[in-house]
Amino acid sequence: MRAKLAFLSFLACTAVESQAAPAGALTIGDLRCEYAANPVGIDTTQPRLSWKLNSNLRGQRQTAFQILVASTEEKLAAGDGDLWDTDKIESGQSIQVEYNGRPLASRQRCYWKVRAWDKDGKASPYSAAAFWEMGLLSDQDWIAEWIGYPAGWPGRALYFRNEITCSKPVRKARAHIAGLGYYELRVNGTRAGDHVLDPGWTDYSKRVLYATYDVGSLLRIGTNVIGVIVGNGWYGMPKLLMQLEVTYTDGSVVKFATTAAIEAQRGG
Repeated sequence: MRAKLAFLSFLACTAVESQAAPAGALTIGDLRCEYAANPVGIDTTQPRLSWKLNSNLRGQRQTAFQILVASTEEKLAAGDGDLWDTDKIESGQSIQVEYNGRPLASRQRCYWKVRAWDKDGKASPYSAAAFWEMGLLSDQDWIAEWIGYPAGWPGRALYFRNEITCSKPVRKARAHIAGLGYYELRVNGTRAGDHVLDPGWTDYSKRVLYATYDVGSLLRIGTNVIGVIVGNGWYGMPKLLMQLEVTYTDGSVVKFATTAAIEAQRGG
C-alpha cells in the first residue's frame, strides 16, 4: 500500500509539472547554414539558412519569419542587421532560405538570428545567435601550390610533414585543404575535424573541392608540426594543396602554404 501511495504521489507531481509548462509557446532553435551548425569555409555567396520550430501545442505552425544577419555580435545583439534584415516575411518556409543581403567577402564571419510568427500571429522571441564564416571565394585568395611526388610508389599513401613557428599567441587559425585523393590532416599529432573520404568526388579536371578546418585550438606558441596523409582515392598519384592562415591576438596574420619546396615522404 505504501508503494502504491508513493506511485500515485509521483503521478500527481508529474501532472502539476505538465500543467505548469507554457502552452503553445513557439521558440526557434537548431540554426543551420548550408545544413551545418556554425560552419566555417562556406564558399557560396548566397548560403541557405534553416531553423527548427519548437512548441508543445498541437497544430502549431509558422506563418511568418524575420532574419537578421550582422557583421558583429554586438550589432546582432542590438537588433542591427547591417548585412541583411528581411523584415517580416509572410511565409511558412523554415529551410533553405537563401541569403539575399549585402555581398559577402572571403573569410568574413556573419552572425545571425531569426524569429517567427505562430498560427495566431504572435511573434516568438529571437533565437540564440549563430554564425557562419566564408571560405576562400577567389583564385586570388590562394597562395598555396599543389605538391606531390611524381616518382612515388604506386598504390601507397604519401606522408607530408612540415614544421611551422607561431611567434605569438594565436586568436584563430583556418586550414584550407584539398587532397587528391583522400586525405587526413593532423596538427601536433591531433586529427583536425571528423571528415572522412574528403574531398567528395568531382571531375578533377574541372573542379576540386576543398574543406576548411578551425585549428586554432591545436596550435601553440613556438614550433608546430603539420602532417597530412594523402591516399590515391579516385585520382591516382597523391597530391596536396593546403593553406594555413593564422591570426594572432594582436590582429596580425601569417600564412603558411604548400610549395614545391615541401617534400613528400614515402607512405607505409
